[in-house]
Amino acid sequence: MMGASKAFGLLASDRRRRLLILLCENESVEIPGAVSCRGDAAPRTASGAERTSSRSRRLEALRLYHADLPKLAAADLIDWERGSGRVARGPRFEEVEPLLDVLASNAAEVPQEIV
Repeated sequence: MMGASKAFGLLASDRRRRLLILLCENESVEIPGAVSCRGDAAPRTASGAERTSSRSRRLEALRLYHADLPKLAAADLIDWERGSGRVARGPRFEEVEPLLDVLASNAAEVPQEIV
């Protein structure tokens, strides 16, 4: 059984929390295309705001790919098929599912940045 500190530590990241909440609703999900194309550059004709937005998306994808997904996989919360870009519930997913259900079902009362 996973301790509360470890569970809350794994749920501390917005990206990890959002992915796990998606897995509450679906058996598996496909990783966003941005992760698959993590080396893409912003178009040369893009405005400064578009380049910044594109750069932010790539940075988020890199964090997901290199930090969040490996951390969740190491904790057995997800099964991550790197080749196919699919993430499914892992063998220990049900240990954090009640916490995720509470967050999702009380979304109106919980600050938006938490859910």
